[in-house]
Amino acid sequence: MMRGIAALAAAVLCGALPAQAQTLDFGEGQPVQAAPNSVLVVDLDRAFRESLFGQRALAEIEATRKEIAEENDRLTAELDAEEEELTVLRDTLPLDQFRTRAEAFNQKVQTIRREQDTKARNFARLTEAENAHFLELARPILTEILVRHDATLLDDRRGYFIVLDQADVTDEAIAEINARIGAGETAESGQSE
Repeated sequence: MMRGIAALAAAVLCGALPAQAQTLDFGEGQPVQAAPNSVLVVDLDRAFRESLFGQRALAEIEATRKEIAEENDRLTAELDAEEEELTVLRDTLPLDQFRTRAEAFNQKVQTIRREQDTKARNFARLTEAENAHFLELARPILTEILVRHDATLLDDRRGYFIVLDQADVTDEAIAEINARIGAGETAESGQSE
C-alpha cells in the first residue's frame, strides 16, 4: 500500500499522470476544482534578455551608457585642466579678474553638472521604457500562449517560491517573441499579421 502511494506521489510530482481536473480539499469542507496547468510562469527578465528585442535594446542601452561615460570623462578632464589653469592664474591675475574667471568657471561647472544629471535620469528611464515597450509588444503573444495551454494565469517566475518546470513557458515565449517581433525595430505589436 505504501509503495503504491509513493509511486502515485512520484507520478504526480513528475507530471506522469494524465492532465485532468483534480478536486482539492483545504480542510474547510468545500472542495475546489483545480484545472491542470491553470497557472503558467514566465521569467520576464530572461525573456527580455534572451529575446532579439531585448538583446537589441540592451546593446543600445550599453552604447548610450558608454557614450555618457566617455562624455563625463572628457568633461571632467577639461574642467580639471581649467581649474588647474585658474589655480596658476590666481597668483598672477588682479583679484577682480580672478574672481570674474572663477565665478564663470563655477557657473560652467554647475551648468555641466545639471546637464549630466538630466542625461543620467533620462538614461535610467531608458531601461524602464524598453522593458515597458517589450511587455506591450509581447502581451498578445503571451496571451496566445496562455490560451494554447488552456491556462488562466500567467505570472512572472520571480513571484513564486516553488515552480514546477512544466509550468515555465519562458523558452516558448522567447521563441515566439523572436519570430513575431524580432529585434522590435519596426514592430508595433505582438499580434500576428
